[in-house]
Amino acid sequence: MNFINEEFFKKIKKKSKSKSDRVQDALTNILNFLNDNQIYDWSDFEKMSPFDRDIVNKIIDHTAKDMKDVVDIRFKLKLELCDRNQLRNYLKELESQEEFEKCAEVLKKINEK
Repeated sequence: MNFINEEFFKKIKKKSKSKSDRVQDALTNILNFLNDNQIYDWSDFEKMSPFDRDIVNKIIDHTAKDMKDVVDIRFKLKLELCDRNQLRNYLKELESQEEFEKCAEVLKKINEK
């Protein structure tokens, strides 16, 4: 009986990842899926089929623990897929919403590209 309980708690401990790990895992899995399906940028992402979009949503659902995770995963995904002009437009949108922490991340990404 002790063995069963010990194994059970080991499995639970493995499943409880930090928020940043969950977001990064989802982002990695989504980007791998998109690359496998020749979706390389935000324009391709917006045009993808409902089936492909459903798979991306399932990856997010499987990884996210709460709605905050979902929002963060989508934000990071958009950061990775947008080009400089799209990021500039997104920055204006975030500024109007007063999302200044996200603005800083977008600016950093713009400078990297």
